[in-house]
Amino acid sequence: MTENDSRPKVVYLIGAGASHACVKSAGSDQGILMQDLGSELAERVRKLVEETDEYNTLTSLVNEVIVEDADIEHVITFLDESPSSVHRQLANDLRRTFEIVLREKLDAIEEAIDDNRFSLYAALLDMYEISEFPEELYAILTLNYDEFIEEAAASVSVHPVDFGIRLQGANTPQKSLKLLKLHGSFGWRDAWPIPKIENDNEEPLWIPPGIQKGKQRYTFNVLWGLARELLDCDMLRIIGCRLGANDWDLVSLLFTTRHAHTSKTPYVVEVIDSPARANELKRSYPYLDIRSILEIETMEIGNQLVAEFSGGAPRAFDSLTPNEQKDIYETVGTNKNWFRIWLEQMAEAFEREPGVCIKTPKGEFKKLLDRG
Repeated sequence: MTENDSRPKVVYLIGAGASHACVKSAGSDQGILMQDLGSELAERVRKLVEETDEYNTLTSLVNEVIVEDADIEHVITFLDESPSSVHRQLANDLRRTFEIVLREKLDAIEEAIDDNRFSLYAALLDMYEISEFPEELYAILTLNYDEFIEEAAASVSVHPVDFGIRLQGANTPQKSLKLLKLHGSFGWRDAWPIPKIENDNEEPLWIPPGIQKGKQRYTFNVLWGLARELLDCDMLRIIGCRLGANDWDLVSLLFTTRHAHTSKTPYVVEVIDSPARANELKRSYPYLDIRSILEIETMEIGNQLVAEFSGGAPRAFDSLTPNEQKDIYETVGTNKNWFRIWLEQMAEAFEREPGVCIKTPKGEFKKLLDRG
C-alpha cells in the first residue's frame, strides 16, 4: 500500500476456514463451515418440502440426497440443471435456505462475542502497520459472504477499503486496502449503485453455492478480472480455503496467473493450514508449488515450528528424513487453529528481532502475545 515499495508483494486468499478460525479463537461454540450448517440446512429443507404442495413428489429425493453431510454445492448444481422446473425451484429454495441458516449463525456469533469475532483478521491487518515489516500487503481476495474482514479493516487499518467496484457512498482514494469479495457479500444489496443491505429480506449480491460459479455479469466479471491483475505478486498466502473440486475456477485462476507472471519467477504459494492438508494440495496441484506452514521462510517461521513439533533446534522441514516428516504430520494432526498459530509465530519472531517494536496504535498484533 506504499508508493514505490520495493518489499515483496503479498496477496491473501481467504476462505471460510479463516473466519471460522476467528470465531473459534474467540472461544465461540458456533461454527460457520458447511459441516456446521448441514444439520440445520437439511432439517429446514425437509420441512419446506413437506409443507409445499408442488414438492410432494420430491420427498424421497430430499430424504436421500439432502442429508447432514451432503455436498450442498453439488446438489444445488444438479437440481439447477434439471429439465424440471420443480427441481430448479428447489435449487433456488436451497440457495435461500443456505443464506438464511448462515446469516442466523453469523448473527448469533455477533451477539455472543461482538468484535472478538474478527480478532485474528484485526491482528493480521495490524501486523502490516509495523514499519519494519518485511512485506507489502498488496491485496486481499476473499470467498466469504461475511463481513468480518472489512469490519476488522475499519477497526485497525489506517487505509480505507477499496472493494474494486463502486459501492454507494464509498470513496476509493489512491492509498487504500484492496479487498476483493470474489463471491459477493451478505452486506451488499443486488442493485446499482450497490447499496448496503438494510434488512435480511433484501436480495444480496452474491454467487450462491454451486459447482459452477457464475461470474459473467457485473460485478463479478470485474472482480475476477481485477483478481487476475492483483495476482501479479511475489507471494500468495492462502488461509482457510480448501481449494476443492468446487473451486475449479479459482484453481484455474491460480494456475494461469502463476505461469503467466510478468516477472521471471512465479509467485510463491503458502498454505496456512495443517501440514497434512497442505501436503494433499501439493499432490493435487503440483503446478502451484505449494509450501506448508512448516516450510515458511519468512522470519524462519517454518524452522521454528519444526523445532517445536519435533524437538531440537530449529531446522528446515526438507532436511528431515521421510520418516521424520511423517512423524511430524502425525504429531501435529489437523485439529488446530493454524491461522492463530501462524500469527502467534509471526509475533514471537518479531519480538526476537533486536530493535524492532511490534507495538502499533491499535495494538491488535501484540495482543496475540499478551493472550498467550
